[in-house]
Amino acid sequence: MDALTDILGSLHLGGGIYFRCELTAPWGMDIGETPVAEFHVVTRGTCWIKLAGEAEPVCLNAGDLVVFPHGHAHLFLDAPDSKAIPPAELIGDRTIENYGPVRYGGGGSPANVLCGYFEFDRKTRSPLLDALPAFIHLKGTDATELNWLQTTINFISHEVRHARPGTAAVVNRLVEVLFTQIMRAYIEQSVTPPGILGAIADPKLGLAMNAMHQRPENSWSVDTLAQEAGMSRTAFSQRFHALAGQTPMHYLTMWRMQKARKMLETSNLSMQAIAESAGYQSEAAFGKAFKKCLGVSPGACRRSAI
Repeated sequence: MDALTDILGSLHLGGGIYFRCELTAPWGMDIGETPVAEFHVVTRGTCWIKLAGEAEPVCLNAGDLVVFPHGHAHLFLDAPDSKAIPPAELIGDRTIENYGPVRYGGGGSPANVLCGYFEFDRKTRSPLLDALPAFIHLKGTDATELNWLQTTINFISHEVRHARPGTAAVVNRLVEVLFTQIMRAYIEQSVTPPGILGAIADPKLGLAMNAMHQRPENSWSVDTLAQEAGMSRTAFSQRFHALAGQTPMHYLTMWRMQKARKMLETSNLSMQAIAESAGYQSEAAFGKAFKKCLGVSPGACRRSAI
């Protein structure tokens, strides 16, 4: 299993579509901060996004997608100076089972959009989510990288336009695929992806990242990880820190403890077995590292999940 797949699996990703809109100018939505990651897909026309606290709005064209990974408040508008109202005033009784279009606006230029969300298990920190910016804008004109992304969006659009029994289940699964494709497209389009994504995207560091995620129980050291990357110890350490913002051993320890936490919460494995899966032969050494990393002992973590 590669590093990105492993990290995505740890998110326990879910999501869905709030509603689809058929809008005519002028219109505007004032979307408050949320505990989920919201996204908008423009399927027709032109729109504008303005992040709370930012001066400059961003133009979205048909085929564009924007994601707010941390649920930041934002304005979604037909024009930068349009008046915005809360989405609740637009959607009425629309629910996940009722995908009928929301029609709103003043009769001017048309725009069609899909508004949805991604949700994650936020009990533990994710190196991937930590690395993401306030919003991600993927342009539909970048067809080479976004072919598969656009295909998934088309599937979702078709499903919500022609709702049938099981539509919610189909859309939920497609939205999970969509998030994975967004992450891949974001990595590919970024000159230097931020945080741990930079290490995943790097041709050499990516080999070491995959090794850590495939075999977290190994007795890894900076030397052995550098060998996996085909680099000298010094060059590997410096490049990893420059891209990921942390040392390789710090990242490895954090990831091991996150995996161990999940096992403590969801399995009946013995403490020794979990310690060994995290690369520790001693329960005492594992317990010390676990508490230092997560601020709670392994035993307390397991008891809290009962």
